[in-house]
Amino acid sequence: MTREEINSDFPKPRIAWATLSVLFLAYISSFVDRQIIGLLIEPIKKDFQISDTEVSLLLGLSFAIFYCLVALPIGRLVDTHSRKNIVAVGITLWSFMTALCGLAQNYSQLFLARIGVGVGEATLGPAAYSMLADSFPPKKLGLAMGIFNMGTAIGAGLALIIGGSIISFVTENNVEHISLFGIEFLSGWQWVFILVGLPGLLIAALTMLITEPRRIITQTGLTNGNLITPIAEVKEFFLENIDFHLPHHSAVSFSNLALVGINSWVSVFFIRIHGWSLSEAGLNIGVSLILGGLIGLVGGGWLSDRLSARFVGGKAIFCLMCALIAVPFAALFTLTEDPFNALIFFGLSYGFMVAPIPAAAAMLQETTPNRMRGTLSAFYLLVISIVGLSLGATVVAVLNDTFFGGDTGIQQALLIAIPTFNLLAALFYLKLLKPYKARCA
Repeated sequence: MTREEINSDFPKPRIAWATLSVLFLAYISSFVDRQIIGLLIEPIKKDFQISDTEVSLLLGLSFAIFYCLVALPIGRLVDTHSRKNIVAVGITLWSFMTALCGLAQNYSQLFLARIGVGVGEATLGPAAYSMLADSFPPKKLGLAMGIFNMGTAIGAGLALIIGGSIISFVTENNVEHISLFGIEFLSGWQWVFILVGLPGLLIAALTMLITEPRRIITQTGLTNGNLITPIAEVKEFFLENIDFHLPHHSAVSFSNLALVGINSWVSVFFIRIHGWSLSEAGLNIGVSLILGGLIGLVGGGWLSDRLSARFVGGKAIFCLMCALIAVPFAALFTLTEDPFNALIFFGLSYGFMVAPIPAAAAMLQETTPNRMRGTLSAFYLLVISIVGLSLGATVVAVLNDTFFGGDTGIQQALLIAIPTFNLLAALFYLKLLKPYKARCA
């Protein structure tokens, strides 16, 4: 089959970009709902009287529990059922559960509600990856993945900006400590969950308007639209290509560890170390996340496509370079005394840490047959979620609680953890070069 014939099977560009736009909005919603708690750590700790380690379980483990239970079954559904319907159901559920977090009256209730928010990670990623791979040809897939993953940066940034604004409003207008339907609201942080969760329902409705892309291309040719690949065949393919999957999944897992670790505690860092207020931290860090993500994800996706066109294995080379460059910026972020210089170094370190994400996702889609993409993408996201989501926030918290203690120990914990995670990611990206180059050739 010629390249022209393959490219002709993709949807028209306007349809592909419309699909990407809606999925992009969905990812923003997912990360707003997921990351909003990072700004609310201090008031939640005060109301529920919990430690940094207990907070870290709300940030990470609660997501990982749900993901571990349903990731692979959802991946199989992605390979056999309507992907846009799966995304719409996922958005509805995670939006409702985010709002439910605002009704929590104790730590256990909040933990259970956060498990439900994890549905976003389980449904959106595998379905979106599969849909984008069927909407954009390989030469444009890195850019498309970069734009899609930009939703993480904008979502995380908006979570802080919106959350800080809501906290400031309810504090200044004295609307805390009121009862609604017999439920006593402990603090303004509960209003934040409710007000950021409900708008996601509109995005769920919008998702139903996009066109489901047909499943068209694999590295071995076209697939039968009605063919369901047996799970045994998927497992066999994975094991036959373990030389690629092991370093690939390991590298992204450590990149995710670094990202979750720094994102979970950056607001706390500036509040405790530099004395910023919640609203001040929300606005400044939110803008930094959006700018760093724009450069790292969109620019990174575009640049990884360019490197792939010029060099065999260009995407893996790009990931290795970014992981190494992130190390000094992550260290300078924690060591710089001036808060706004620290903010600049944070933005730079974040930009280089997120830059490999679209390239890594594109590599997996490029090397995976169509009818296995949902299952293997779900397994990939399961692995990096188990490592990153469940451990990223907790490793930093445990380092602080165990070896440093006190609020200011978060500075030393971040200084040790984040550069180390990036160095380990770089090591596995290096090991990925040879098997990925072989598949590109």
